[in-house]
Amino acid sequence: MKEITKDNWRPFHKPAIVFVHTPFCATCQLAEKMLHVLEEADINLTIHRMNASFFPEFMQKNKIESVPSLLLVKEDVVESRLYAFESVTKLFGVLEDWKQKWSI
Repeated sequence: MKEITKDNWRPFHKPAIVFVHTPFCATCQLAEKMLHVLEEADINLTIHRMNASFFPEFMQKNKIESVPSLLLVKEDVVESRLYAFESVTKLFGVLEDWKQKWSI
């Protein structure tokens, strides 16, 4: 995963997948492990990792309700979102759908 920091944050001009988390969230840690499995299975998949604590304006502007969340972001706007990380299989299906619809 590519870490998003205050120093390297730029709006994505192409659609991008962003995993939003907080460091002490146990559910976030489990979700991240699931996403790592998918990244290892697909070398063309890039997931960006954002600590919600450092981006309150982004969270408020895009009405992010909770963490963990998986977002499809373009031009600093959330086009699609997922809050329920039920299984690797479900995540795979969501990501495949996003890749087809958004040419990721």
